[in-house]
Amino acid sequence: MTEPRLATAASFSAVSRAGAGVLTIRGRLDFTTERRATEFLDRAFARFGPNLVLNLLEVDFLDSRATGLIVSCWRRAADAGGRLALVAVEQGSARVLWITGIAGRVPVFPTVEEALAGAPPA
Repeated sequence: MTEPRLATAASFSAVSRAGAGVLTIRGRLDFTTERRATEFLDRAFARFGPNLVLNLLEVDFLDSRATGLIVSCWRRAADAGGRLALVAVEQGSARVLWITGIAGRVPVFPTVEEALAGAPPA
């Protein structure tokens, strides 16, 4: 009997917009993709600096490691004098951000455009 293969389907992209790095993650953000996600975020900090927008709208699943990674990224941005904003909706797979209280600390916006504008989230 063979063991099921762990799904490691995640893709990462980054662009510069309005003075910030806009980072998009698609697929699963969990223990199977944590190392790749960490490397991606490290490269993003080096390339764009501490002003980042993390677009999670196309994330299918977030686990506790992913939430820890998001909190670390938020702290790193703040410690460097920057800002991390998240793009997510409460009804989606990012619901864990509201359940854990992260959405009460890290600004969450429904669109990338609103996150870039920096308007207070609703």
